[in-house]
Amino acid sequence: MKQSKGFLLAFMITLTGLSSCDTIDCTLENTVVMISNIYQDGKAVAISDTLTITNADGSVVLLNRELNVSKLKLYLSYFHPVDTLLLNISGPDYNITDTMWIEKTSYNHFESPDCPVNMFHHITDIRSTHLFIDSVTITQPDVNFAEHENLQIHLFSSAD
Repeated sequence: MKQSKGFLLAFMITLTGLSSCDTIDCTLENTVVMISNIYQDGKAVAISDTLTITNADGSVVLLNRELNVSKLKLYLSYFHPVDTLLLNISGPDYNITDTMWIEKTSYNHFESPDCPVNMFHHITDIRSTHLFIDSVTITQPDVNFAEHENLQIHLFSSAD
C-alpha cells in the first residue's frame, strides 16, 4: 500500500511538472526592423523610380531595385554605433546616391531562458548628404518588436 501511495505521489508530481512546462512564452512577432516612411511636400509619397539601399561598402543589400517604395523596413547592425546606408535612386536619365548615417545604441532584450536574445536599438541621431534627402525626422527612437514608424525621410520639394 505504501508503494502505491509513493508511486501515485511521484506520478502526480511528474504530471504537474510536465503540464506546467508545455508552453513557451516567446514573442511570435520577434523581428526587429527600423521602419521609415517617405514624405515630400508634407505628404507621404512613393518613390516611383528604382531604389536600392546598401551598407557603406556595398557588401550588404538591404533593398534591391524596388519600385514605388513608400515604406522601408530595414535591419540595423548589432554592434556598430553608426550604420551607414547608401540610398541610390535611379531613373531614365539620372542616378543619385545619398548617404544616411544612423547613430544608435544597441542593447540585448531578454524575455526568458527558452527564447532567443534579441537586439533592440535606440536611435540618437541621423544625418545625410542631402542630395535628394532634405531632412530625416526621428519619430520613435526605439527600434524593437513594435511595428511603428521610427523615421520620416523627407525628400526635397517637387517644386525644386
